Amino acid sequence: MALNLYRRHQRGCEAQFPAESKTGEFEERKRGWKRCGCFIFASGTLSGKFKRRYTGKGNWDEAKAVAAEWEKAGSWDGETTVPEPLPQPAQPHRVTIDRAVKAFLAELHETLAFATHKKYRLLLKRFVEFSEKRGYVMMDQWEPSDVREFRTSWGVSPQTAGRNMSMVKPFFEYSVANKWLTSNPARMVKNPRGRDASEKRGEQKLPFTDDELTRMYAATKKYPNTYRHKVTGDDLGDFISLSVYTGLRISDVALFHIDRLRPNGEIVVRTTKAGTHVCTWVPQWLQDRITARAKQHGPLIFGAHTTKSLDVITDIWRRKLNKVWDLCGPWKEKPTPHRFRHTFARILLQKPGVTVRDVAELLGNTEEMIRKHYGAWVPERQARLTKILQEAFEGKPKLVAIDGGRG
Repeated sequence: MALNLYRRHQRGCEAQFPAESKTGEFEERKRGWKRCGCFIFASGTLSGKFKRRYTGKGNWDEAKAVAAEWEKAGSWDGETTVPEPLPQPAQPHRVTIDRAVKAFLAELHETLAFATHKKYRLLLKRFVEFSEKRGYVMMDQWEPSDVREFRTSWGVSPQTAGRNMSMVKPFFEYSVANKWLTSNPARMVKNPRGRDASEKRGEQKLPFTDDELTRMYAATKKYPNTYRHKVTGDDLGDFISLSVYTGLRISDVALFHIDRLRPNGEIVVRTTKAGTHVCTWVPQWLQDRITARAKQHGPLIFGAHTTKSLDVITDIWRRKLNKVWDLCGPWKEKPTPHRFRHTFARILLQKPGVTVRDVAELLGNTEEMIRKHYGAWVPERQARLTKILQEAFEGKPKLVAIDGGRG
């Protein structure tokens, strides 16, 4: 095995490099490099022994000659030794794909939420089906090329493919940890990055305008309230209000429990990893509506559900909201429940005195993420840009029309 050479700088280095810092021959060959006479060391493994040894030389060519003698002898002490044969790597314990998938899902079931576990379950079902088409039975039959073709078979956007790959990679990593595989074939597969995906990551979010909210509330009054519709227009109006004034996601609003509302009007929007509560505040009229709903429907103010599937529960409310949005007329941008959360951020950022940090804490995001997605509604950003432009163009010559010029 070739030895690695490096110069270790000492105190009082002629070139004033920090003591104990290291440099290599390649970087010292660069033009303008400050040279010094600090000694060169060699490191590596000879005869199964790893060492770092002083060559006694300050010149690279001389140090290489010393290292070559050690390598030729195959020993640090200069005596020739016959290297012992390297041990053969242990072969992985072979396991079937079906067993690996079941074991992985069983372990996830203990820690993941139902909706997240369902995503893993559906994706790994496709993984099993893809394996069967290829005639694969054992886990060690999968290679990086198979993972790439499996990803291509999804036929989804690069952004969605990236999210799916974030579930595939832990599955293979789980197999490596259990010694069913020697390496993770998905680790070699990079996530696709299309132009659309990169644009979406940095695009500004689209909250509802005040006019659009007014149209929505008006549409709830037209919502059909018959015996066939268990959800009324008033229910949808309350659902919209709670979404806008708290920034909660559709699942949290659908399962809103009265215990979240505190006597002072604060609502617990999330709990940090440290166990502390982050709260927002809602006006008295909304507090009264929440309390009235709890008296009518119980602690779950939008009613209890017979199903435990979060996907089914949120889908019910998505369909109801879509009916309201249809009653509003045409839309410039497609309305979605998540735009209520963007609206919450927009309303806060437009108020003087509210900082980006405040909004980031309420939404559970970073300040960088808030600036990236909601920068258009950050007053300090526009004030800073205006100041930069004023200072840049102050005192510059004015553009004057010249007589006789083209009209």
